[in-house]
Amino acid sequence: MSETEQAVDAAAEEEAAAEGTVAVADDVEAEPAHVTPEDPVAAIEEEVQAEAIPVPMAAPARQANILLCERGHRTVAVWSTPSACHARPTRSGPECGRQLYPIGELPEQVQKALNPLKASKKASKG
Repeated sequence: MSETEQAVDAAAEEEAAAEGTVAVADDVEAEPAHVTPEDPVAAIEEEVQAEAIPVPMAAPARQANILLCERGHRTVAVWSTPSACHARPTRSGPECGRQLYPIGELPEQVQKALNPLKASKKASKG
């Protein structure tokens, strides 16, 4: 650079300093004072998550299972799955005690026992 170019650059820097701005050299890129991320929504979400108070999650909802025995006694199980039917056909009689099956996966013999008329119609058609 010649002396005149250097003098012009020095004068420009003095003017910029007087105005409150900073002159930047040609080979250095100027960066804004506040750098924003590429995705402003993500930045806001990160700030909110950082300020959020942790809240305990609610327990997942339980689903009741409906079980049937060969005699048609229904059992609703929420917390565990019983293996034997605890229904009492009479108030003072013993428990049924038969094996329980999920209502959607009844074996063929149990379906026949629960609805013999429907089972006989299926047998006559097939």
